[in-house]
Amino acid sequence: MSSRRHGGAVARLEVHGAPDERAPDEHAPDEQDAQPGDEGRTGSDEGRAARGALWFATNGIVVKGAQTLVLLTLAATLAPSALGLVALGTLVVNVSAILGNLGTSGALVYWRGDVGAAARTAVTIGLVSASAMTLLLWFTAPALATALRAEDGGAAVIRGLVVTLPALAVAAVTQELLRRELRFLRRIVPEATGAVVGAVVAIVLATQGLGVMSLVAGQVVQGVLTLLLAWVVHAPVLPGWDSASARGLLSYGAPFAGANLLEVLQLNVDYLLVARVLGAVALGQYSLGFRIAYMPYVLLVLVVTGAAFPYLCRRRGESVGHAAEVVLTVLTALLAPLCVLSALAPEQLMLLGTKWADAVSVLAAMALFSWVLGLTQAIQVALNASGLPGVAMRLRLMHLAGLSVALLVVVRSGVVAVAWTQTVVTTATAVVAVLVATRLVAGFDPVRWLRSLWPVALASGVAVLALLVVDAVGDGLGLAEVSVVRTVLLGLAVLTTYAATLWITRSTQVRAAWSVVRDAS
Repeated sequence: MSSRRHGGAVARLEVHGAPDERAPDEHAPDEQDAQPGDEGRTGSDEGRAARGALWFATNGIVVKGAQTLVLLTLAATLAPSALGLVALGTLVVNVSAILGNLGTSGALVYWRGDVGAAARTAVTIGLVSASAMTLLLWFTAPALATALRAEDGGAAVIRGLVVTLPALAVAAVTQELLRRELRFLRRIVPEATGAVVGAVVAIVLATQGLGVMSLVAGQVVQGVLTLLLAWVVHAPVLPGWDSASARGLLSYGAPFAGANLLEVLQLNVDYLLVARVLGAVALGQYSLGFRIAYMPYVLLVLVVTGAAFPYLCRRRGESVGHAAEVVLTVLTALLAPLCVLSALAPEQLMLLGTKWADAVSVLAAMALFSWVLGLTQAIQVALNASGLPGVAMRLRLMHLAGLSVALLVVVRSGVVAVAWTQTVVTTATAVVAVLVATRLVAGFDPVRWLRSLWPVALASGVAVLALLVVDAVGDGLGLAEVSVVRTVLLGLAVLTTYAATLWITRSTQVRAAWSVVRDAS
């Protein structure tokens, strides 16, 4: 349960301890993070901000890796309907976290007045609004669960997941002060440590048969630990009030929260419709297939685009477009072998149990999803770096509108139809994004970029052949169609042949792509 993002990289706001990447990731540095606090930062500060992107990337890998382990453990131990409850509880908490915070903590990064008074005011606003949201959801949880067809246990999950909202709202103020001060290592310690400890708690309890409530327990542990560690790495900020600061925080924070809420809707409209129309069992099947297909986006795309934003911001003129082509190339190169595995070996997902047969079809239908979504994300980053965030927002609105209409038409046809719709609509959005970048990002040439991908295309073809050969050999040796041994062999065959072919071709563009992360540091 977690992340897509505001500004530099679009993710899903992290709900601590929940194994879902479906909220805007507020933690990766965006265009304004390169100049937080007072005006006139030095070049040294710019370098610190750029290195901060890599710290956030590391944090993202740790947090999302922990969430992935929780997800796989829950999938192996829970019924599909229970995983559907997890998805619904996550969705409710994602929305609540945004509305409960009102964007005021994020405003501290860009505050130009007395930051101490503003921080104390932000703590008060966060405590009051998050507490009010927690009470509201506590009492309305049964009605929400009924509306989303999750009557059997849904209310308990929602209530358990929202209890830490006030703690997270307070911790967010301290964490954003650290981001303002460019103290990135201290900034990520509470979140990364809390994620790992919360994941361990959830996994241990899940293996002991606690079921979906193991996630709730992990969430509570993570939320409390995040707050306590935030107070260890930075002096606690006590509640206070300054009317002028409150007006300034809310005037900035409300639009910020609105943008994040829009992203949550874009990334979760499928969950809402599947839950309402098809029920919790179907949602469980869909959510597992979706999360596995979406995982490369979270673990790779957000890392690359988070590091690429300062890289793009330091370019001028047509070099911005050239750099954007490099970013698109590295994303394609990283995601291609994973797309091959998802498309041609999705049945290995049933290592988690034959109960997930429908999730296999969802995963196959969404094999290209992370790639096309990643293209759109990278272009939005390039647009932001070019001073065109409004255009990026319009692309997001177009995606949401098109996806909502299409899903309303197909949702009754089942989760596989929903999965194909996600892929088709996201692909169409990526095509539009490329056309927009051609017009508005100086120096961007889609034809030149596509031509530069021939080593990736060749390596992907070789990987496909290797997978087919190893699959045939496995059949000849009598290996079970779904087994750990076959999964490992298929994965090794695809990854090694793909990497070897890419290395041999030695494309200049592919080699240059690695400079994205190096230059950002």
